[in-house]
Amino acid sequence: MMNYIIQNWKNRDLTPLVNNDIDLIVIKNAPASQLQLFNFLTSYYEIAPQDPMDKIFLDITLSGVHHELYGNTDLEWHIDKGYTQRPVNVTGLYALEIEGDVGRTLYVDNRIDCPIENKKITVDMERFTSNERYGYKFRSEVERRWFRRKHRNVWHDLIQEDKKGKYVYYCEAYTELPKEEKQAIEKLLYDPSRIYYHQWERGDFVVANNKVTNHKRESTSLGGQRHLWKIEGFDKV
Repeated sequence: MMNYIIQNWKNRDLTPLVNNDIDLIVIKNAPASQLQLFNFLTSYYEIAPQDPMDKIFLDITLSGVHHELYGNTDLEWHIDKGYTQRPVNVTGLYALEIEGDVGRTLYVDNRIDCPIENKKITVDMERFTSNERYGYKFRSEVERRWFRRKHRNVWHDLIQEDKKGKYVYYCEAYTELPKEEKQAIEKLLYDPSRIYYHQWERGDFVVANNKVTNHKRESTSLGGQRHLWKIEGFDKV
């Protein structure tokens, strides 16, 4: 089962996340203020610019109208910016507007005994940038090709380690491995008993260790309203 803790904004503290004691913190009743969220996260992490356009906060909605990321389909399991050489260490999602059927966000930790021996892995950029389940739609084929060139030749160790222990650096959306090896990892990693299903409420701020977890979105109807803010950070050196 995915380990997580729940806090209230008045008693917020990301120290357990920084120390790798826990990999997911749910903060309730956080304010609808990008400045306050920014100041809080910068107390623990270095804020990271996000794709596209190197923005600090990204809007995520069901329709995507006038926003950067969108979607109501079942998203693939992924690590944010896992296709880069330096993926972010922490991802925060804040629920600005929640109404009706908006689906849940699922989290699972990567702390499994990997059935595959350690090796160097790369990213399947061709598959990733052609996937209709990805939440950003490239504005042109030129932009798509530029994105592929920018993040080509990215390699990572399959087995990595932090202060808490070893974990597998793998996600369904990006990792390029032989089919049988992907299936062996996914059978363990995405076992339903290991998943935390977060049902959104307005004011929720969910902060996760990005490299040590996978997350995804459930499909929804378009009858509801969901507007999330996403902010990310690197570990402070």
